[in-house]
Amino acid sequence: MNGTTTLASQKVKDPSSQTIFRTAALALLFSAAPVAIGVQAQAQSQAQSQDGVTWLDTIAVVGTRTETSVQDNPASVSVVDEEQIERKSGESIAELLRDVPGVEVVDSSAPGMKRLSIRGESSRRVTILVDGQEITDHSTYGTPILVDPANVERIEVVRGPASVLHGAKAIGGVINIVTKRGAGKPIQAELGGSYYSGTDGWQGWAAVSGTVGNLDYRLSGSLDDHGDRRVPEGRYSATGRLDGTSFNNDNLSAHLGYTFGEANNHYIALKAEQHRLSTESWTDPDYLDATVTHFNIDLPKRDLRKVGLYYDGTDISDVVRKVHVDAYYQTVDRLFMNEVTTRVPPTPPMIPLGGNIAVRSTSDDRNVNYGGTAQLDLQFHPDHYTIVGLHYLADELATTKLSERRSNIVIAPSQDARTVDDASIHTVSAFAQNEWSFADDFKLTTGVRYYHTQISHDRSLSGRAQPPGGVVPVNPVATSPDSSEGRLVTSAGLTYTGIENTTLRALYSEGYITPTLLQLYTDTTAGSGTTTLGNPFLKSETSRNVEIGARYNAGDLVLDAAAFYTTAKNYITRTPCTAQLGCSAADVRAGNHINVNADAATTYGLELAAEYTVPGTAFTPYATGTWMRRKLELTETFGRWATYDTNTPSLSGRFGVRWEGEVANHDAWADLYVRAATGVDRTTWVARRAPLVSGFETESLPGWATLNFAFGGSFGGEDDDRFRYAVSFNNILDKEYRSSFEEIPGVGRSVEVSLRMKF
Repeated sequence: MNGTTTLASQKVKDPSSQTIFRTAALALLFSAAPVAIGVQAQAQSQAQSQDGVTWLDTIAVVGTRTETSVQDNPASVSVVDEEQIERKSGESIAELLRDVPGVEVVDSSAPGMKRLSIRGESSRRVTILVDGQEITDHSTYGTPILVDPANVERIEVVRGPASVLHGAKAIGGVINIVTKRGAGKPIQAELGGSYYSGTDGWQGWAAVSGTVGNLDYRLSGSLDDHGDRRVPEGRYSATGRLDGTSFNNDNLSAHLGYTFGEANNHYIALKAEQHRLSTESWTDPDYLDATVTHFNIDLPKRDLRKVGLYYDGTDISDVVRKVHVDAYYQTVDRLFMNEVTTRVPPTPPMIPLGGNIAVRSTSDDRNVNYGGTAQLDLQFHPDHYTIVGLHYLADELATTKLSERRSNIVIAPSQDARTVDDASIHTVSAFAQNEWSFADDFKLTTGVRYYHTQISHDRSLSGRAQPPGGVVPVNPVATSPDSSEGRLVTSAGLTYTGIENTTLRALYSEGYITPTLLQLYTDTTAGSGTTTLGNPFLKSETSRNVEIGARYNAGDLVLDAAAFYTTAKNYITRTPCTAQLGCSAADVRAGNHINVNADAATTYGLELAAEYTVPGTAFTPYATGTWMRRKLELTETFGRWATYDTNTPSLSGRFGVRWEGEVANHDAWADLYVRAATGVDRTTWVARRAPLVSGFETESLPGWATLNFAFGGSFGGEDDDRFRYAVSFNNILDKEYRSSFEEIPGVGRSVEVSLRMKF
């Protein structure tokens, strides 16, 4: 990054009241204009249909585990429905959520493994659900979203802690991806494809679905292939290409459902899916030390397979309104490879001639998850609607890591080392929620959940190769003792609908996340070859959130605003090894790191969105924006230190104008918009080997804005939607930029084209 400075010490940089006022005023102006929300507004095919339905009327389940409209939900909820998905030819699910307030796309240097951050929280602190079932991943970066966009019915987003209803890891929020079922006729074939000039990439997919009697089904598959990313020539690339940014994947899914019962009020379904991904990883050359002569990261395999079983019953009795039971089994197989060659300069008398050290690190992991949920919806009284449930999740990880070091330096001989670790987390939790309409226009929603978590380190083995060949058989290493903990989390939300077209809301919610098995037990080697040690004594991370909001829905004018304040503690971070932290003398000398609970965070901000359909026209100006400040505190390792330089833009959002109408007797739409974010600073602790001095380093990234234009439509068939097309012109001015949450620079001027057909 540009503007890098190294600091021996750093005090917290609290923005002045004048700066806060000016930034808040800008945010308010940004949202108070006659404008519309980017993703939320587009989640409906039109901002306002003839019957006055808008995006605030969309039904969501994820906010309360009951079917509640966005308008009346006490949580900050957004819904992206099938219409919006078909208008965006996104290469991943993550791209479809880029414009939701408070949501940022994270690539972690791997273009095919995009993740999501919510309200500044890392993607590791966001729960990802597919049909209500959790996808886990023990990567340091969080869970990538690999679901085929063509197989998605809608996406529900909760911003803010939601561990009461949706399980551990929901400190930042929850993403629930709902996949498609069968079509409304006996057989329907679907075919589609997209082209992406920014990667010379393409996506093709096909599906067949239908309903025959009480049986519904869907079979679908897709293929993706993307080359290296095109970017403007400049700081990041002299050729306009980024080497190491290609990826490809394929997806298969199947759904089979059956409706039964005298009133057809029972439904059972079986879903199976497979996702395979191969991707490279790009590293900014400026991040590499001058002594590094070769650096490469490759992720040739990430294979996910899942089978899920679901049952839903409605109107079982006057008291039992709904019953839901689900169970699933999932495996994730991953292969990670890192190669780095370092040039060691001559340092007489120890290394009189210099030399090279080449390290190749390979990690082959298998993550197995299985579990299920049982939920009852009860109504004992007209003013109360209660849900109770049980949830079980087993999370098992087996890792095999191989480190191969080749050296022509006598004091650093060539050697191979292998480690094997098996560990597991088993979580049982019980939850309850009650919706109480205690007065006219008032509803109080309270929830509680108790977690019992058992963590086990089942096996640890190590071995070392000896030249000229052969590997010493692995030997057992002392494992850490098993541990368990219990945790109670709560939530409370209040809504008031006594003002015409308006809902006022307030919410308190808590988040909870246990350390990953990698953070607890596994030593990870990457980059320069230093190792980050697992720490079995890590504490769980927790967060608390308070927010207030208002929604206004008058048909042609729609507004949504929320203010939030979140505190989190016991954040897990990596820090240089010391004897005080329990590291061995060898780890200290090698410059290795260890995972510790050192960080705490305070985040506050505004999420504002609005749209206005100009009377008598087909034009709808819109905007969505987030103003956010985030303070990070390091409370143990470095003494008391804090900073607002946390890589979080003060302002980010999208604004534009949308048109909807008819062209040549078919439905059409067009959208001219700008995406933008302010510049950021990020201050982090950088540990360096002697004689270099360790200290705090601040990196700066400039603000950016891109101009974009999209259009599309549908035609053919009775419903005028047999054929759908969409064309997007992205970054029209070919601006060089990088989002603060992404490591890979943004695509330059490019075109995306997609076509969908139904038969």
